[in-house]
Amino acid sequence: MPSNLTFTQQGPVAPETAEVRAAVARYWQAAFNNTLNPDMATPQGQLITSETAAIQDKNNQLLHLAQQFDPANADGRFQDALAAIYFIERQPARPTVVMCECTGLAGVVIPGADTSTEPALVKDAAGHELYCQTTTTIPAGGSVLIPFAAKEAGPVEVEAGSVTTIVTVIHGWDTVTNPEAGATGQNVEGRRAFEQRRYDSVALNSRSMLASVYAEVANIEGVIDVLARQNRGDAPKEEGGIIMGPHSIYISVTGGADADIAAAIYNSVSGGCDYNGNTAVAYTDPVTGAVETVLFERPAELAFAITVTLRANAATPANIAQLVRENILADFYGEPYPYNNGALHQSAAGRVRIGDTVYASRFYCPALAAGATDLLAVTISAGGGAAGNMVTIPYDRFPSLVAAAIDVTVEAA
Repeated sequence: MPSNLTFTQQGPVAPETAEVRAAVARYWQAAFNNTLNPDMATPQGQLITSETAAIQDKNNQLLHLAQQFDPANADGRFQDALAAIYFIERQPARPTVVMCECTGLAGVVIPGADTSTEPALVKDAAGHELYCQTTTTIPAGGSVLIPFAAKEAGPVEVEAGSVTTIVTVIHGWDTVTNPEAGATGQNVEGRRAFEQRRYDSVALNSRSMLASVYAEVANIEGVIDVLARQNRGDAPKEEGGIIMGPHSIYISVTGGADADIAAAIYNSVSGGCDYNGNTAVAYTDPVTGAVETVLFERPAELAFAITVTLRANAATPANIAQLVRENILADFYGEPYPYNNGALHQSAAGRVRIGDTVYASRFYCPALAAGATDLLAVTISAGGGAAGNMVTIPYDRFPSLVAAAIDVTVEAA
């Protein structure tokens, strides 16, 4: 039938709608001895048009199905199935992780989710509750940094110094605070982010390659962001603001349990490979019993600030500053944001990550989509530095942005 798909070397091709309608009309005419008036204003014309629409809908669904076998186009359950070939699953929503300084008497144990079904809880100024991830004993110094995660998964903002309330009262645990903002979590992994991770993780079942280490660490529960680099040379190497020892790897990661990360790194590299980083975890080989100290980086916060200047016009929404702020924040974390017509824009760049070079121009589209048609300037800065057109994130820092750090100036028309 002329209305069916044609299969070519380049894939299936659907006929044009006009061609399908003409074919349907011919069948109707043949059934009625060529006596019908097929004009769309007639009842029979409407029936022919409806049948044409049904056929094209079928063709479109078949074309969509055919594209789901291509990882670059697959989505939903089809994308999950392709990723399963590589033993990768879509990441669920991840909670914001905050390093909190807990002070109190030496020897006091603060229970974490790794060993307790009732981990210690704290709360920030906005009312978000966070639970202790790792059971920790307060040392002789009287204070210790402990990772806490938001009970509510997703991109929850936790600003520096906002976690001050102890919910779970433990005798000897006196105060809690967070010197830095949290590593903002994420919603369920989107189509583009999942495909990028699958593409970067095809070496998951291999060993000794840098891609193998990246794939293993990125696949750990709770990991929000990871960067992997290596130095194959005989001399120390400076890159991204850090120094790597000879014949070593450098893994910078936010989220995830220390023990899981150490195990993933150890089981992905070959003997003789050295480590770098500010976090040391003793790992015991399950076969030989040998104990090795694995190093990796727990990056510090790099707080971004964004300034937007626009001129109002007759079409500018009254709440344009709020809309621009919300869109830019969503884009920074790789979340979809709305256009004025309600349609969602899926960020092509994805979440701003460790080691990225971020350009101010990235935020033009979110501002324009919010209704800032007369956009005058966008500048960015990080870590309190001067505002400019770009920021390169060092390997030992994780990027963060809160709504309060997005300044929107609206000039009168």
